Amino acid sequence: MAELVFGALGIVPLIGIAIKSYRGLCSDLRTFRHCSSTVKNTHKKLKVQRIIFENECELLLRDCLGDDADLQTAIDQGHEMCAELIQSILEAVQQLDSNLACFQALKAKQRKGERMKETWSRLKDGVRITLNKNDYEAALNDLRIVNSDLQSLRGQVTQLQNPPKVSSLKRAATPPGWADIRSAARALHEGLIKAWSCSETSHLQHFVKLFLEAEKAEEDVRMDIAIMCHGYRRGSGGESLIQLQVRSGRLEWSKPPSCLVEVPPSGSGEIRPQKRAKTVRFLQESSSTYTISQASAAGNCTALPTLQTHASLDLGSSTDLCSEIRTRCSQRAPSITSYCLGHIDMRSNDNLRHSFYLSHRNTSRGICLSPLDTLEPVPMDAFLHAAEGGGLSTADRLKMARSLVLAVLKFNETPWLGDVWRLQDFSLFNQGQDVSQALQTLHLGAEFDCATLPLGNNSNTSTMEGVQLSHESSRLSLASEDERLLCGIENVTLHSLGVALLQIDRMEKIDPDDVLLARKAAKLSSSFGDRYQEITRKCLRCDFGYGTNLGKAQLQKAVYESVIGPLETMISVLSIEDDAG
Repeated sequence: MAELVFGALGIVPLIGIAIKSYRGLCSDLRTFRHCSSTVKNTHKKLKVQRIIFENECELLLRDCLGDDADLQTAIDQGHEMCAELIQSILEAVQQLDSNLACFQALKAKQRKGERMKETWSRLKDGVRITLNKNDYEAALNDLRIVNSDLQSLRGQVTQLQNPPKVSSLKRAATPPGWADIRSAARALHEGLIKAWSCSETSHLQHFVKLFLEAEKAEEDVRMDIAIMCHGYRRGSGGESLIQLQVRSGRLEWSKPPSCLVEVPPSGSGEIRPQKRAKTVRFLQESSSTYTISQASAAGNCTALPTLQTHASLDLGSSTDLCSEIRTRCSQRAPSITSYCLGHIDMRSNDNLRHSFYLSHRNTSRGICLSPLDTLEPVPMDAFLHAAEGGGLSTADRLKMARSLVLAVLKFNETPWLGDVWRLQDFSLFNQGQDVSQALQTLHLGAEFDCATLPLGNNSNTSTMEGVQLSHESSRLSLASEDERLLCGIENVTLHSLGVALLQIDRMEKIDPDDVLLARKAAKLSSSFGDRYQEITRKCLRCDFGYGTNLGKAQLQKAVYESVIGPLETMISVLSIEDDAG
């Protein structure tokens, strides 16, 4: 039947007949809607199906301008099936229209100028109308199914005829060194745990803050940290903060140096070692690889006059690491950042030396940060809540989201960031009204020891804000793999990232354990637009097309390109708008 109609009339006139029949049926249902609740409900539902059908037809005909030949070319092999579906819709509409024949007797008794509602009120006691509700519902269900089939077929044909264009824009290069940063951060955490010691009885807690701006520089990894010591009286001079830079490089020697001394520069332009003296040479401390050449026989070491260096203290063997670092920091001017305070060697699989320097965060990247000594870290969720009234601009929130994504790529599978994490696991130092400066202090934190409190003071203990190892007690972290898969969670770290992106978007608290709430929130429109909503969904479901193991370089690159790329674009667009304004 469909082939006959298609051949005789063409698909465009067939669409016209179907639309006309749809509208005629809607008009009749509207006329008789006061006579029956079934007719009234059918009228409402049919209007929706009619609009869906007309929209699909418009999309189908948009590029054809009523020319059957162009239409047949556009939909290629699907044109016959489209014609059959349209014919099925036409038949279902005609079937519904025939069910209204029972109202024709009522219409015949309608007076001139009288509304059907008035006619029904006048004659309802003397007119008997019988209709089958199931027939109407079955016909409507058929229309829904066929409309859905037409929508799917039209969408598939359009995609086949118009394949996605390959973007001519070059993708941003993936920053190198993530694997090295993870190894260095993991080894630093392990080294501090093994080496940490403190004899100061007033120090009850020690926290190490790892700032997110870790980077690979030449062949070493550079990380900024802050060490906080908490005493009995918080807020009354009982805390201290030391900012350091850690440079982690590979170790290629088996014995630490013991005899290199600091020598002032010589006025002589020529280097002449003493006769028959055994010499020891070291690379500069800033080098990423540390080597040593030992004399074949025991003897005194002779320092070269032009080698401006000093003895590197092995902090790993210190019996009071906390006091040692604070003392050596106080002996140097804050402007001297090339002075090595000491090192901790990790003779593990990575075989790294962590060298500690005075931090240069106050002047790095052209940013002048306020001193952090007098500031208290604020958990990221509390910072968002405090800015809910409008303290954070759209660009600031997008930059915050970008920082979180980069942090996950740098520090996943390290002790600094658990598999299941929350927004409050990140903190920052509130810089007052300057949000940009505050965002530069985003960090992760870890507690390295907790001194035994004197008897009677146990009630005064409290966990410092921003250092909450929430992933340890998370229900999601305790869930089995089967339970996670049942909830549709392929990667819990990226799921946590998706939840954090939702919180930044909606400015409300969402727990990673509440999977259903997170999925519902992801379906709602984003304040940042459709692109942000899409990357949030990708993170929640780990839908990047490269598996679910975030330790693999392919998935890391896919996350960077699919998430960081759009965020960078949105931030740059906002920057252009701000400049234009």
